[in-house]
Order: sequence, then C-alpha cells, then structure tokens
Amino acid sequence: MGAARTRLKTYVFGAAVVAALLAATACEAGGGTGDAAASGTPSSSSSSSGASDASDAFSSTPRAPGTVTPGADDENVDEATGEEARPCTDSDVSVVSKVYPHDEARHLLLTATNISDSTCTLYLYPYVSFGDGAVEQIGPMESKPKKLATVAPGGKGYAGLLLLWRADEETTAVKSMTIGFVDSEDVEAGVAQLAVEFPDGTDFLNVGDPSVSATPQVTYWNTDLAATEKFMFAR
Repeated sequence: MGAARTRLKTYVFGAAVVAALLAATACEAGGGTGDAAASGTPSSSSSSSGASDASDAFSSTPRAPGTVTPGADDENVDEATGEEARPCTDSDVSVVSKVYPHDEARHLLLTATNISDSTCTLYLYPYVSFGDGAVEQIGPMESKPKKLATVAPGGKGYAGLLLLWRADEETTAVKSMTIGFVDSEDVEAGVAQLAVEFPDGTDFLNVGDPSVSATPQVTYWNTDLAATEKFMFAR
C-alpha cells in the first residue's frame, strides 16, 4: 500500500490561514485525525499493528497440499496459477472405499485423491448409486463444511456413507457402486460417473431403500477426515 502524498503549492496566505493549516498538519502527523478517521473508514494500516483480523492471519499461513486454509478468501484458488480452481471430474480423481468392520459394514468411507496436475474442487457431495440403479440415488445429510473441498495435486477429499442398512429393514445386496461429480454449488444433477470398487474382501454391500427411510445418507465432500467420520457416526 502506498501512502498518498499531498503536494502543497506555494501561495500567499494570511496569518490566520497559515496557522490553521499548520495546526491541521500537526494533528494528522500525530495520528489524532486524518482522512480515514474523518470519513469513518478503517485505516488500512490497522492490520499491521497487531490488530489484524483472522482472514489476514490465515492468508499468510502456508497451506499443505490438499487442504483449505480456514478463514482465507481464496479457498477455491489454484495456488500454482492463482486462478479459480476448476471442478474435479471423474478423470481428475481416484476414489477408493473403506468399510468399518466393527459395525458390520454399515458405514462406507470414500477417499478421493487428486491425480491431476492442477488444483480442483469437489463440490457438494458425491452422487452415489448402487447396483446399476438397484438402489436409488443416496441423499445428502446436513454436513456442509465451512470451506469448499478444494484439493491440490496429491491432496485428498473425503465423503462418507452412513447407515447403509438397519437391522429392522429390508435390504438389497449390491455388488457395484458409481459416484457422480457436480461442477458448481448450484448444479443439482450428477455429471460423469466413476465406478468405485468395494474394499478388498468385500464382495457385496447390504443397502437399505432410501425411499423408505431417511437412511442411508452421504456426507458432503470435506478435506477433514476427522470431521467426515464424525458426521458418519453421528447416529
């Protein structure tokens, strides 16, 4: 930020005018009153005096690959190019799944790794379908993170499926799964589909009917694994 310089031309002033001008100049130099204070606009120098806001503090903190800095204004920016990160597509990511044996495979974790050479964003949540349409698309749960799931090359994003089945409901045994990606936060339809294999040793999954009950559900994409698992096992 450059400080504006005021150039004073030389004129012949009366003694009273000169005194008034000198008084105003001295007051500005002392920091008591200035253009910023007079107009009510916060001084641009305040952030360097130890009173910087959280956004400024976080924006100067180096980010690890595949993470989003909380409070930053550029969470959807490709750090390599400085441009807005594009949406992740099925060709940008590799997705693997994981079950949790202790709960009889009622929960499924999806981990998407950015295998491209540029940053991309996983918008909303994965559009999950099982068994070539045998089970209707899984709906999302209230789990939207504060920041978009923007991942750098090699970075990871997570989404979880919770309560694939309940003990008291009829289920369908499925042997395949596909997920779709969307290209913005406003799009409500899936795009290119990506087949995702079940974890090693898992030949099929039992899935309830989402049209009958409120489950199963899928979380939003998140770069925080712990937060994703917290939502998965919240009920």
